[in-house]
Amino acid sequence: MLNPIVIPIMPILGIITANINELIRGESSARLPELQLGVKTFNAAVAAFSIVWFALLITAIDVSNANSVIAGIEVMGLFLAGIAAYTLFNGGKYFGMASQLWVYRLALPMVLGGSFLVGQFG
Repeated sequence: MLNPIVIPIMPILGIITANINELIRGESSARLPELQLGVKTFNAAVAAFSIVWFALLITAIDVSNANSVIAGIEVMGLFLAGIAAYTLFNGGKYFGMASQLWVYRLALPMVLGGSFLVGQFG
């Protein structure tokens, strides 16, 4: 079983991933047409989207080896719960233009930091 301290981290990473998925698919530009992203911000968000899948796999394997297979399944399930919650509750409407920009900018450090914390303390 996972350490209860790290349980909120994986759904947050799932929400960030679903949010970046909207950016990549172009859905966020329909909701926020005045949002102008620079090349660096877009590249950082796309890098976070690419890295999150690798980090999720490594984190789940690491937690499974340290604790049990159930802990690795919990990591995957909590991540998917974050994606599902974002999709079901239309999570994009809760982000304004400025907060959306900062989510994109900070996605990469949050993904790496969150995966590291779950791997270390999970």
